[in-house]
Amino acid sequence: MIQEQIIRKIELESFSNKLALEMGLKIIDLAKSRNQQIAVEICRLNHSVFLYIDDGLPLDKHNWLRRKANVVKQFEESSLGVKKDFKDGNMSLEKTFGLNEKDFIVKGGSIPIFVKTAGMVATITVSGLPDEEDHKIIIEALQGKFF
Repeated sequence: MIQEQIIRKIELESFSNKLALEMGLKIIDLAKSRNQQIAVEICRLNHSVFLYIDDGLPLDKHNWLRRKANVVKQFEESSLGVKKDFKDGNMSLEKTFGLNEKDFIVKGGSIPIFVKTAGMVATITVSGLPDEEDHKIIIEALQGKFF
């Protein structure tokens, strides 16, 4: 069930590749402590700065990460937030926005990273769990330390 209070973005004072590494490792550590297999990617808007895909996950995880992140880049809010908005507004990627499902997927698990003085600078995406759990593990791993 979609949470009432969905985190739609992470807002930071600054962002760097080193911070992306720390964030990615924190998410992986939490997943490992729960015996969960996940894929994690953190991208600046034009290139990947952190990528990890657990052994044993299907080969298509790169594609799931990319498609979820594309939704975040398009709408500048979390993919779970977009999923809720689409459901509430009876919208679809193709019919409402003309977006191809080969490149976009409305499933939870990707959150935009904003820098307060610069706007959206990156996306953080998880795949491998049910989509609402993908979203939740990002929040649980990062909340308190990073935002």
